[in-house]
Formats: sequence, C-alpha cells, structure tokens
Amino acid sequence: MKRDRIVLDDRQAALVERLVESGRFSSTTDVIGYSLDLLEQREAAAAQFLSELEDEAIRGLESGPAADMESAEELISMFRKRR
Repeated sequence: MKRDRIVLDDRQAALVERLVESGRFSSTTDVIGYSLDLLEQREAAAAQFLSELEDEAIRGLESGPAADMESAEELISMFRKRR
C-alpha cells in the first residue's frame, strides 16, 4: 500500500475532526476512505453521463441532415404572442 502525506486546509481539517468526534467515523483514515469512495462513484456517474451524451450525439448525427430551426428570439416572440 502506498502512503502519502495529505495536507488539509483548516476547513477540511475541522470537518474531519467533527466527523471523528461525532463517532460517525472512527478515524481520519475512515473519513478519507469514505470520501474517496464517494468521489469514485461521482466519477463513474460522470463517465456514464458523458458516454450516454456521446451516444445520443452520434444518434442525432446519424438520423439525417440538419434542419433549420427557429432562433431563440423567434421562439420567445411566439411564446409571448400566445400569452
């Protein structure tokens, strides 16, 4: 196992201290480990989102030629006229 020195700013250190003192975590190592697990989950979710976004972009490009659309200003104008 690789060991590195981790430097926390005052806010981070205070949070870790509060979590350990509350009994929710037994040590700083537990807090850091839990934090890394959450980061790993977040990174996996972001990678999944990007993969799905790329798939949708490819599907859109493969669906046929692009068609002209109304500008944002035209859409807002039409919306306001309907109100």
